[in-house]
Amino acid sequence: MPELELSYRRLLLAYPRSYRRERGLEILTTLMDAAEPGQTRPSRDEARWLLLAGLRYRFVPPGRIAGLAAALVTLWVALVLGGAGTAAVFAAQRPAAPALGALSDELAGQPAANSSDASGLSPGTMAYRTVVAGGDLQTFGAEGWTGRLPVPDEQSRGYDRVPDVAAVVNAAYQRLQRDGWTMGTLLPGSDNAADGVFWAERDGALIRVAGTYDRTGVNLSWYPVEPPGLLLGAITGFLAGGLLAWSAMTWLTRRIARTAPATRRRLLLLGLPALIACAVNSLDCVASMVPGPGTASVLLGSDLMYPLGNQLANPLAPAIIGLTLFGVLLLLGEAAKVDRLRPLNPAGETARG
Repeated sequence: MPELELSYRRLLLAYPRSYRRERGLEILTTLMDAAEPGQTRPSRDEARWLLLAGLRYRFVPPGRIAGLAAALVTLWVALVLGGAGTAAVFAAQRPAAPALGALSDELAGQPAANSSDASGLSPGTMAYRTVVAGGDLQTFGAEGWTGRLPVPDEQSRGYDRVPDVAAVVNAAYQRLQRDGWTMGTLLPGSDNAADGVFWAERDGALIRVAGTYDRTGVNLSWYPVEPPGLLLGAITGFLAGGLLAWSAMTWLTRRIARTAPATRRRLLLLGLPALIACAVNSLDCVASMVPGPGTASVLLGSDLMYPLGNQLANPLAPAIIGLTLFGVLLLLGEAAKVDRLRPLNPAGETARG
């Protein structure tokens, strides 16, 4: 019955290769022996069971502890690769930092007393610094700007000893409006705020003009507008990382489940620091990216690179996870030689379920 055998072999592809190598022939022989005379195709029940059982063996860890471990590692890997996906999209179409130094001096009416240039940073470092530093890039929604979002590739200039700060900010607003910039709301100063602040955008560049809080100077900062597709890159990286990590952890936990009880306990103790690192680092990444409730903070597309930037700036978590994984694989390799792994098909799992 070559046609029936071929159909069964195709359905068995739902199982991992290691399972097919160890148990595939036995399952195929059992199915062929149980086939009805003249049968040329698997029944619907057989096909459904083989597919579901194979996918279950690929994607369902053996037990609650294994499932929890797989979930913690998968979440961490998915977050980091989501950041990597965002960084890849950003790097592919990174906007050029605008050169608005001369315009800033014109708007302020005097040469700058100081300047800074934080453009040209790596995407991961830039996102990490932005989230950690906070400031204007998370609160521009409260400063009257609802347009396109900035990239934290910032340049800024500061002007001291300005005779009339409010008049300079108002004049800058009028000048940019006449020049065709898309203007945000001009917010006046108050007892707890600077003497006026506003945002404006034109030709892919955002500029922020604000009086200083001591009412003696003006600060001007400018940023490129973030490129499209950053959220899509984050989602793609997150899903790809989650699928790869979950598949790998399912394989690993099923491999561990076949070792002797004493070996499993040692592997659990060895893996505990990595699981704690995954949980803590994932919580830090999510809490750092998501704006706090009741605040005027805004989530930037570039903030989605933070999980990657976090690992680059503070590599403690990936070091713990990597070293632990290396130790687990070494111990698992020794267990395969000494303990003789239990069969892939444990009691209760039969070819027909």
